[in-house]
Amino acid sequence: MDLYPSVCWTSGVEVERVHTSVDAAAGDRLAIGQTISGRYRIERELGEGGMGVVYLATDEQVVGETFAIKVLKERLHPEALSLLREEVHETRRLSHPNIVDVHSVNVDGTKLYVLMEYLEGKSLNALLDEEFGRGMSFSHAWPIIEDVGAALGYAHDHNVIHSDLKPANVFVTTSGRTKLLDFGVARVSRGPLLHKRSGPRALTPTYASCEMLTGEEADRRDDIYSFACVIYEMLSGERPFGELTAVEAREAGSRVAPLEMLTRGQNAALAKALAFQREERTSSVEKLLKGLGADKRSRARATAVLGGAIIAALAALSLTYLVLDRLRISGHSLVVHSAAPDAQRPALPASGTGATVNPPPHSIAVLPFVNMSGDKGQDYFSDGLTEELLNSLARINELQVAARTSSFAFKDKPENISTIARDLHVAYVLEGSVRKDGNHVRITAQLIRADSGYHLWSDTYDRTLDGVFKLQDQIAGAVIQALQVKLLGGSLPVRQAPASQEAYDLYLQGRFFAGLYTREGFKQSLDYLDRAVKLDPGYEPLWTQLSLVYAGMAAHGFMPNAEALTKARDAVRQAIALNSKSARAHIALGYLHMNDDWNWTAADGEIGKALALEPGSSDVLHAAGTLDLVLGRVSDGVRMLLAALARDPLRASSYSNLGVAYFADDRLPEAEEAFRESIQLRPNAGYTHNGLGLVLLWKSDLNGALEEMKRETDEMWRLEGEALVYSAMHRRAESDAALAELTDKYRKESPYVIATVYGYRGEVDPAFQWLERALKERDATLTSIKSDPLFQKIKSDPRYAALLKKVGLPL
Repeated sequence: MDLYPSVCWTSGVEVERVHTSVDAAAGDRLAIGQTISGRYRIERELGEGGMGVVYLATDEQVVGETFAIKVLKERLHPEALSLLREEVHETRRLSHPNIVDVHSVNVDGTKLYVLMEYLEGKSLNALLDEEFGRGMSFSHAWPIIEDVGAALGYAHDHNVIHSDLKPANVFVTTSGRTKLLDFGVARVSRGPLLHKRSGPRALTPTYASCEMLTGEEADRRDDIYSFACVIYEMLSGERPFGELTAVEAREAGSRVAPLEMLTRGQNAALAKALAFQREERTSSVEKLLKGLGADKRSRARATAVLGGAIIAALAALSLTYLVLDRLRISGHSLVVHSAAPDAQRPALPASGTGATVNPPPHSIAVLPFVNMSGDKGQDYFSDGLTEELLNSLARINELQVAARTSSFAFKDKPENISTIARDLHVAYVLEGSVRKDGNHVRITAQLIRADSGYHLWSDTYDRTLDGVFKLQDQIAGAVIQALQVKLLGGSLPVRQAPASQEAYDLYLQGRFFAGLYTREGFKQSLDYLDRAVKLDPGYEPLWTQLSLVYAGMAAHGFMPNAEALTKARDAVRQAIALNSKSARAHIALGYLHMNDDWNWTAADGEIGKALALEPGSSDVLHAAGTLDLVLGRVSDGVRMLLAALARDPLRASSYSNLGVAYFADDRLPEAEEAFRESIQLRPNAGYTHNGLGLVLLWKSDLNGALEEMKRETDEMWRLEGEALVYSAMHRRAESDAALAELTDKYRKESPYVIATVYGYRGEVDPAFQWLERALKERDATLTSIKSDPLFQKIKSDPRYAALLKKVGLPL
């Protein structure tokens, strides 16, 4: 049964339909605008197949959700309806990026319909028709072959046989991903549906094996035969036995004609998959793909597997929050990647946010690998492997790698590859899936060229957990090879391997729970990390992660500062003692020097070491830019933050920080643009409306400034902003009222912010009184005083220079 007709869409517009011998009565058609099941509104007809008509429908209960709905033409008797529902239930188990999602079978009055994922693109049938029977080049066909193979292999792993594989059931989306359609006739190979649906009616004769044609029990080798028929037709434009069925070809003594474009080994592999007898046929999809790809040297496959330097974006996020939450430099993220060869000051645009129209040729985003284990509790493992791989690639100076914050923005979101690549400013995308079962793990990875949607490389790896660390390095190496990046010495940078697989798994769980940023999450994280350290005390990433978690707990008030920061410092020093080349550890210590010690020379030294080790890391650049601003090197801070944003373009806090830097540099149009971009990405984030309000205040747009201040979600920044703007409006009573409330609520938490209002209003003595209090209380926000424009009116006072000296900042 065709659950999805062979239609060809371009941007959702129907281009062609398959012809059908069964005409639906006019009255059976659904009307445009009609709603079925009280929920799905019919938008337009997409196509028609032998069993039904497919429509595009929008979900009126979920804004923006669209589906394809197949309305069957013929009524089904109760037994057939029950069978169909069983089949769809089996199909729903197949959650795979290369298999179309089939959601449910539904009845609305007399209408029986199937709810499915909506796709945009073209069927393989249509693509072959466009080639006018010439067939495709191998390089064009291979990515499609790999995708279909991945889908079939996954289905077979779940004991599901497709049973009707043909070009009409292969769909290439506009993003370049291939989807296998119509598992409506799929059956569990040992299940009760098997005998109910066997026989010629459940298949397309010219693509069916001899066994399927004679009604024998379905076997995965029947799918392999059909798959080989499709591959042969893709490459030659002809079916392997013309219009003969397999049984007719066998009786006629036909043999498969070799294809000129293939080597002898590849032709032999294809012929074996087309064997008339199951016993002689290729036994698995993986073996068929290996046979076809083995001689294709231009698309060399790596013999290795996943790897990465371990730099957690999780508690690192908390660490930056610790340093910058009360700085006017409003940062919340710390992740570590590398890409730029210049470790000093990258050459960047003088204005704007640094986004480029044409991505660098050696730029890549690693999307979150999909957890295929069927257990959300395993997300920590797939997320952890993604980060390991991402950070391993980021250590290659020739590669520009999108940072974790931006890549993970697309987790569980059905964006197409071209959109993701455009938003992240990359030329390539690496995606994959992870399936963990006990001590066994299967990892599938594929590298996609964004402009064409074609696959450069893909592979599937089966390992036990104790082989995962080496597997990471193998996948990273395969990606590097596929991108043809020249590496110094021809190898990936060396990284420390864990001595204990159990400790490594605990480490991944510790990172995952730290990323929840809750009291319980941090508590669980510490439990996992403490257990891991006991098992593997020589593994540096564990100590660095411990330091970041303690810093995060201090930042969120979950542990007293003195206790948490002492433990954070001890842990990070242990990490550096174990591995002095860990950029992540040097950043952690650098931030502690900034926040806790106000030792700017030491902070500059640690961040300088991190910059030398990973010159293109978005977090290293972010840290360097932050330090530049604190030290009053505003122009350098702008340049470094632009460099960080180029590698992490969806991190809202980076745009906010950039807005602060532009504002301090008196570049108001650029500051306004940066703050508005930050608000667009995170409308309710703290400080951003205050930042935009300050820019509008400086531009004399007082009404606009006040409107932004009132939108501020953080009460402290809202009260400060209202006091400032009301003062500029000469509404002194309202300014005093806001200042009084600010003082009453935040005198202990942030005396510095109270000082800004007095400083802006030109009330010199109260401003210095509150600044001295901030110094006594070690208010971290005080470190932003050198770049803060709100103190322009008091900088000529001798007390200002004396205060800078006490904080350790240069004059």
